[in-house]
Amino acid sequence: MGAWGPGSFENDSALDWVSGISSLENVAAKFDALADLEDADIDIDLASEIIAAAEIVAISIGQIAPNIPSDLLKNLDNLAKADAALIEQAKMSVSEVLGDSELLDLWSEDPEDSAGWNVAITGLIARLNADVSVNPPSPKEIEEISGGLSPCVFCDKDIEPKDLTSLSFRDMSSKDSLAMSHGVYCHLSCLNSRLHPRRLIQNWRFNVDDALVDQILKGPAD
Repeated sequence: MGAWGPGSFENDSALDWVSGISSLENVAAKFDALADLEDADIDIDLASEIIAAAEIVAISIGQIAPNIPSDLLKNLDNLAKADAALIEQAKMSVSEVLGDSELLDLWSEDPEDSAGWNVAITGLIARLNADVSVNPPSPKEIEEISGGLSPCVFCDKDIEPKDLTSLSFRDMSSKDSLAMSHGVYCHLSCLNSRLHPRRLIQNWRFNVDDALVDQILKGPAD
């Protein structure tokens, strides 16, 4: 590859593919190509194109990644807004790439160099989650649970409520410690930047209707 970097459009495969995009139908076709693979390996070109396609879905709902080339954004100005089905397809496709692909294998070869890719993917996931409405707790509610907010344990910077993540851990080396849980706050991107690419935390959110939730909880009907 001539161009290579952690960003979604910092590789030749993504750049070559996106240059021919004229509609969201082209994007959906790329996700369909992944679905048609069944159990076949996801090669590095297709995986890179899937990540780029997911970024285009995010762009269509107004969620633009930093450092996207201005000429690329200009070419995508006339795209329609992705519907819920395409957004979900983008999420599932990205998750497949993160589960097993040549792209994941490549970034896994040297975890020290993968931090930027982990952060970029975490940002993409957050952008694709933007269509899902959430009901964030108030700072007071958080403080009642945890006893107070603190800066990110990795970067030591304050955390905006929309980015707040709690990380809990338990000392399993002694039976006497099993009942004690410790908690810290962090940016998910900071945490993911320290993790091996294969252990990257995918914080997906989905719109699920109440009827489906009831079906899942109650199990199949008699």
